[in-house]
Amino acid sequence: MRKSSQIIEDLVLSMEEMIDAMDEAWEAGQQGKWRVRDNIQNNTLPRAKERFKGFLDEYIDRRIETFDKAEQ
Repeated sequence: MRKSSQIIEDLVLSMEEMIDAMDEAWEAGQQGKWRVRDNIQNNTLPRAKERFKGFLDEYIDRRIETFDKAEQ
């Protein structure tokens, strides 16, 4: 079972990955590189969002488990 601190670290790293992808897509759009922007928006960004969501779900589940154990 992973510690909450490990999950948070992965959550933050996945958020950075998501932000970086959004920045890269914006930069590509500003430079007129539409195919690069579309590739990021259609491939890279959705994967980064899914990773973030997965770690967020894992953290929330862990917090619920910890809360339930604390009440018993």
